[in-house]
Amino acid sequence: MGGSAVSDEIVEYPRRDDAERDGIGEEDNPIPFWFNATFGLTIVFALVYMPYYILGGWSSAGQYASESEQLEATFAAVRSERPSTNPLRGDDGAIAAGEQVWATTCVACHLQDGRGLVGPSLIDPYWKYGTTDEELFLTISEGRPAGMPPWGSTLGTEKIWQVLAYIETLAKTEEPGIGAPDYVPPVPPGG
Repeated sequence: MGGSAVSDEIVEYPRRDDAERDGIGEEDNPIPFWFNATFGLTIVFALVYMPYYILGGWSSAGQYASESEQLEATFAAVRSERPSTNPLRGDDGAIAAGEQVWATTCVACHLQDGRGLVGPSLIDPYWKYGTTDEELFLTISEGRPAGMPPWGSTLGTEKIWQVLAYIETLAKTEEPGIGAPDYVPPVPPGG
């Protein structure tokens, strides 16, 4: 390959005002038309879109409010389908099934007799989140802050009503238990 190759490249001669850094020269080529056209279209789009966005009434806050209303309507429909009183109250089969669910799910926090350990007592007269069937169902189903996890998706409606039927059979006491505002923990022996 001893000969010199002929190149089709047009040689540019250096100009005195050219900036050259690290052997790379700055070319003096025009910006392509497609680039300028795209840039111009983005400006036109912005000039049309911004007033439409600002004055058109759409906003992310409005969209959030709309979706929240739809979700609340769905929740209201689901809640209205749920009975407000325990349909299994007094049903011996439901109470037995509720006792099984109680033994496998609830005992860890409320103890076998319902006097409470980590969770509050369920046999004293003080119930923080209400005593109606609907309030108790909501407490078990959706949980409560500071400890009560939601069990609705795990247990389902039927088992929650069974557990509530069983809780009604627990022996009650007038003495304030764990979770009551006037509860005084027992003094440990030797303490």
